[in-house]
Amino acid sequence: MGSAEVSEGRSEAPRRDARPPGDGLRAGAQGDGLRAWLFVLPALAIYALFVLAPVADSFRMSLFHWSSAGATPEWVGTANFARLARDGVFWSALWHNGLLLGMSLAVQIPAALLLATLLSYPIRGRALFRTVFFAPMVMPSVAIAVLWSYVYLPEQGLLDGVIRLFNASFGGDWLGSPRTALACVFVTICWRFTGFYMVLFMAGIASIPEELYDAARMDGASEWECFRHITLPMLRPMIAVAATLCVIGSLKYFDLVYMMAQGAPEESRELLATYMYRLAFESGQGRFGYAAAVAVALFAVAFAVAGTVTWWSRRRDE
Repeated sequence: MGSAEVSEGRSEAPRRDARPPGDGLRAGAQGDGLRAWLFVLPALAIYALFVLAPVADSFRMSLFHWSSAGATPEWVGTANFARLARDGVFWSALWHNGLLLGMSLAVQIPAALLLATLLSYPIRGRALFRTVFFAPMVMPSVAIAVLWSYVYLPEQGLLDGVIRLFNASFGGDWLGSPRTALACVFVTICWRFTGFYMVLFMAGIASIPEELYDAARMDGASEWECFRHITLPMLRPMIAVAATLCVIGSLKYFDLVYMMAQGAPEESRELLATYMYRLAFESGQGRFGYAAAVAVALFAVAFAVAGTVTWWSRRRDE
C-alpha cells in the first residue's frame, strides 16, 4: 500500500517531442515544394523539348557546314561566324531589323497608348471601336498580305488611286522599289499590332482606381495632368511588358516581309529571319550550317536587347 501511495504521489514526467517545432513546418514546406515541381514538370518538359532543345541544336549546327538534309555535316568550327562578320547582306538585314525595332517603339506603343486612353472614356460606340482596332490582330498573315498587296498595287491599287485624284500621272511600284518596300510593310505591321498593344494598355487603365482621378479632378487637375501624373506612372509596368514584346517581335519578324516584299531587291528588304530562311530552304542555297549561325546571331541580339529593355524598366521602377 505504501508503494502504491508513493507511485500515486509521483508526478508524471512531461513528454518531450523528439523533433524541434520547426521541423514540422520545414517538412510541410518541402512537401509543398515537391508537389509544386510535380505540377510544373510536364510544362517544363514540353518547353525543354520544343524550345530549349532546338535552340541548343541550332548552336550545334552553326559549327558545321551542312549543304542538305541528306548530306553529312562537316565540322568547320567558328568559320560560319567569321564569314558572318564579313557578310554584307547580314549587316544590311540587321540594320533593317534595327529600323523596324526603332519605328515600332516610336509608333506602335505611343499610338496604342493614345487609343487606349481615348477609348477608356465613356464615349458612344466604344465597344465597336475596340473591336475594329483589335480585329487585324486575329486575321491570318496571308490574308493581311494579300489585302495590303492590293492596296499597294501599282496603278490599280487603292493608294495609287487616292494619289491620282491629285496627280493624274502618278504611278508607283510601292513594294518593288528598294526605297519604299520596307516602309510599306512597316505600315502594315503597325496596322496589325497596334490594336494588340491597345488592349494591353486598356486592361492596365481599367485596373487604376477611379478614386485617384476623382481626387485629382477635385484638386483642379486637367485631363492632361491626370494622364501625366496618374495614368503614365501606373501603366509603367504594362508599358515595359509591351516594349519587351515589341522588341522581340520586331527582331524575329518574318511572315509579312517575306510575303509582301518579294519584288524588291534582296538587300533592300531582307531581315535576319528572312535571310536565315532563304539560306536554308530556297533553291540554290542549302546552307543549313550558315543559316544556323544567322539564327544564333538573331537569338543573341534579341536576348541582349530584350534584357537591356527589362533592366532599364526595372531601374526606372526602383
